[in-house]
Amino acid sequence: MKICAIICEYNPLHFGHWYHIQKAKELSGCDAVMCIQAGNFTQRGEPAITNKYCRARMALEASADIVVQIPTAYCCSSAEIFALAGVKIANSFDNVTHLAFGCETENFELLKEIAKYFANEPKEFKDKLKFYLDAGNSLPTSRQKAIEDLMKEDKVVFSEITEAINILSKPNNILAIEYLKALYKTKSKIEPIFTTRSNSDYNSADLNGRDSSATAIRTRLLKKGNVKSIRKLVPPFTYDIMKDMFKEFGLPNNDLFNSLCAYAIKTATAEEIKNIYDVSEGIHNRFAESAQKFKDFNEILLDIKTKRYTYTRLKRIVLRLLLKIDKETISQIYKIDKLPFIKVLAFNANNKDLLSNINADTNLIIRNSNIVKKPTEIYKSLAEIEDRANAVYNMLLTKSSNIPNFAPDLYTQSIKYYAKDQKKKK
Repeated sequence: MKICAIICEYNPLHFGHWYHIQKAKELSGCDAVMCIQAGNFTQRGEPAITNKYCRARMALEASADIVVQIPTAYCCSSAEIFALAGVKIANSFDNVTHLAFGCETENFELLKEIAKYFANEPKEFKDKLKFYLDAGNSLPTSRQKAIEDLMKEDKVVFSEITEAINILSKPNNILAIEYLKALYKTKSKIEPIFTTRSNSDYNSADLNGRDSSATAIRTRLLKKGNVKSIRKLVPPFTYDIMKDMFKEFGLPNNDLFNSLCAYAIKTATAEEIKNIYDVSEGIHNRFAESAQKFKDFNEILLDIKTKRYTYTRLKRIVLRLLLKIDKETISQIYKIDKLPFIKVLAFNANNKDLLSNINADTNLIIRNSNIVKKPTEIYKSLAEIEDRANAVYNMLLTKSSNIPNFAPDLYTQSIKYYAKDQKKKK
């Protein structure tokens, strides 16, 4: 059995995602699709609009066959770490032969050229990158400026210079480059499958009918406060799953989340903040100062925000502080060849051969009996973070009284889900 992997958030799963899953299976020629999905918190440093099990069900309805989770520690991190964790999970399965992802260019060979250059990290590039980062620029901006400088100095040559700069200027290409870079750095045998994005920019907050981005759909849902407001913007199965979930548990309460984040900042010492991944250059002192000046979480972040420390980057830092995710745990992703465990969120029970044909070289958790008795330190650390993330997310649900308990996340069973037949459509 050959499997095509897709690294995703599905927050929520929209028409573009549905099309991508179908296209991934078609272009790869694989027998099954594995979605490697973020947990209850996302790269934006926010709670997902629906819990990870609901989003896993959406993926199965969209014709995926199995959904596994990226540990929360790596979900609420940069594109580089998110992509590297996803690729290392894919590498753990000997029958994952392809990785499908979207990009905003049809020049796939040039995209590979750029990713290989970044994967090798020549000294002249690292020096230029550091120069622009030290000047207060964000990583994507610094990377683009560094490449432009090196091109002018004839120290880097791509086959198509103008197009290379254009590719680097498009945010939709950033994750694609990171996926390729991770494949090259891990010397993966997995073959990349490219699909050109046909829907809106994934960061766009503007509604565009069935082509609306996940950002626009979330914005609409949070503004209106009811799932009916997005009925025509998402596939019917996404709407049905979200409708049932909101009826029982409600939306995550962002005001409560912001209050918890403000509390985490105000009660942490400068040393505790300093021990959080991505905190450097004395930014921990600015956290302490701003926490004294402001009560509101957003006001605190806006006071700290710089060109280099963007609002989203700061939100990720605070989420790590709230969930007690330290530097060592996150930095382990660069040191380990494989993750200590992979949690299966859901699988399609219609595909009877699926589980018997999936071979992982790490601890694959489908049921309680799969959990190891003597975990390593990194295993234990990642598992404890999952438990904290699960508890915090459940607290945020506006109808949290309907949740029977706050059971440790790893000790919940994977969903054996019978996906309905869906017609292929964009």
